[in-house]
Amino acid sequence: MPLIVDLHSHTTCSDGRVAPRDLVRLAKAQGVHILAVTDHDSVEAIPDCLEEGKAQGVRVIPGIEMSSRFEGNDVHVLGYGLDHRSPSLLKRLGELQESRRVRVGRICEKLQGLGVALEPAEVLQEAGGKSVGRKHVARALLKKDLVRSLDEAFNKYLGQGSPANVPANEMTPGDAARLILEHGGMPSLAHPGFLEDPTLAERILDESPIRAIEVFHRYRSATRHLRYLDVARRRNLRVTGGSDFHGDEHPNNGSLGSFTCPAPFWKEFEYGLRGR
Repeated sequence: MPLIVDLHSHTTCSDGRVAPRDLVRLAKAQGVHILAVTDHDSVEAIPDCLEEGKAQGVRVIPGIEMSSRFEGNDVHVLGYGLDHRSPSLLKRLGELQESRRVRVGRICEKLQGLGVALEPAEVLQEAGGKSVGRKHVARALLKKDLVRSLDEAFNKYLGQGSPANVPANEMTPGDAARLILEHGGMPSLAHPGFLEDPTLAERILDESPIRAIEVFHRYRSATRHLRYLDVARRRNLRVTGGSDFHGDEHPNNGSLGSFTCPAPFWKEFEYGLRGR
């Protein structure tokens, strides 16, 4: 049986629809052997996922997906194998959670200026007190019938360059990568194939201590896998891949294990993790 490795997934501790333990149970049911849990700016799900992973026979990799900005673009950095119990990490993540709540207020102000009546409390309720983000705003808009789909919410209001978009924070990819490295993790550039400028990834990597790149993801074209595999080879970066599973109604979200890190690349990446 081939080794199935999904290195990108989300739970209800950020903007996923599936609770931590249920995510691991789903991984087991889907035949995923190794699962990285990578919530946005949060490691809250990790203890439950690790415990359930032992019960289910699924190896869980503690992870995170950090938000950052570079040249006016939203850029995410994945972190793997970091010390999720570190007090200094938890303190910094607490600060980022507060900035996310402030961001929701600013997004709602912009929406109200566009004639769209949405209160911050409605978004925070959608998030359930967890790490709040734009997807929670989109779900709240959908629930109130203010949009017809999550795609419409992002295209019309929330996506990069849209009128109600507000950056998550002012961290750079380098800042995010250094935070991950400082806490024993391996930083990987998340889904570079979604960056509008194909040369942007190279400039990010020039200025950041990022050690890996997410080659395998649900990109619009398989040629992007080849493009970023070439980047990885030229720069001697480790290769990661995953489904970016959220478990909701967004049509571009894959099922758990639908995109994976092929076993040979996982072995190289695992060696790098052990060497940290």
